[in-house]
Amino acid sequence: MAILSVFFLFFQNTFSQEIHAEKIDEYISAIEKNNLDIGNISIFQSGKEIYSRSFGATEKQKKNTGTAYQIGSVTKLFTAVLIFKLIELHKISLHDPLSNYFPEIKNAGSMTIKNLLEHSAGLNNYVKKNEKEIWLKEPRTNEEILKEIISQRLLFAPNENISYSNSGYYLLGKIIEKEFSRNYGQVLKEKITKPLKLTYTKSALENPKNVTGSYIFEDNAWHTALDFYFKNIVGVGDISSNTENLNRFLYSLFNHQILSKENVETMKPVIGKETYGRGLMTFQFHSVDFYGNTGGTYGTNTILIFDEKTNRSVALIINGERYPRNEFINDIVDIVYHNTLKSSAEIEDFVKKTIEK
Repeated sequence: MAILSVFFLFFQNTFSQEIHAEKIDEYISAIEKNNLDIGNISIFQSGKEIYSRSFGATEKQKKNTGTAYQIGSVTKLFTAVLIFKLIELHKISLHDPLSNYFPEIKNAGSMTIKNLLEHSAGLNNYVKKNEKEIWLKEPRTNEEILKEIISQRLLFAPNENISYSNSGYYLLGKIIEKEFSRNYGQVLKEKITKPLKLTYTKSALENPKNVTGSYIFEDNAWHTALDFYFKNIVGVGDISSNTENLNRFLYSLFNHQILSKENVETMKPVIGKETYGRGLMTFQFHSVDFYGNTGGTYGTNTILIFDEKTNRSVALIINGERYPRNEFINDIVDIVYHNTLKSSAEIEDFVKKTIEK
């Protein structure tokens, strides 16, 4: 019986790590052949990287490519974890009102930390000034940003609805700084990146070096994109990282190496009922349910997903996108879970119907 149990565990482990790498390579080669995307992908199984590949860069771009990428709103997952760190230290609670920190914001007495985390506060989006002007590609002061958040109209009363709010996470970043008496970058390093040895993961406040730029495809060629001034979006979308670090962070979170099991459960949305939880989101690709987060800048798009049933995660960062990120990750999940490979002809057909409209 013991021998059979050992054999079963060995078989289960071997099966769980079979991800059809040769088909993933074939698929990504088709992406490269059609000059569709630039980026990097990493797949983890039980805390170990079992697949990694960079793709799509020309020789010129390879020379200018750094070791990290901007990860956009995946930053919000780190911010949420730091908020739950404060909860575990008994410095704050989910039900504390925003008025404890920003009484000048309309309805602040009715908005809670929980509302900010799950986008149910009714706050607007400061990334667009007056709801339309792109204004954060140049340096702005904290005073300017807070003034904009205060002046923007509320979308609804707290708990009445859900609307994705960058403003809420900007304020959460400021609460983290106030409670830890340090800037966001210092807290991120002390509480997450240094203990987990995430050497490529840094806040813009840490002035990271060697971060890969963003590209846009125009006139049949890739050109450098003008992106955010990332110190304008600290705690919202400022972090740079790489796919290996992101997978390791997510594995550590779901295996309770960062927060308690209870708090990770609180972060999770209810599958089938919520898209946004308290820092985590739900995704479904080819009938497989995942937790994670996603982010986009003015040129780089990231998705980070974790399957609790298999203890497997995928991190995809595309810093030059023609073939959409969600279509890309959907295809990867189809290969990994169903051994189904979209052909080069199918990819080319998608390009003709969608990109070349």
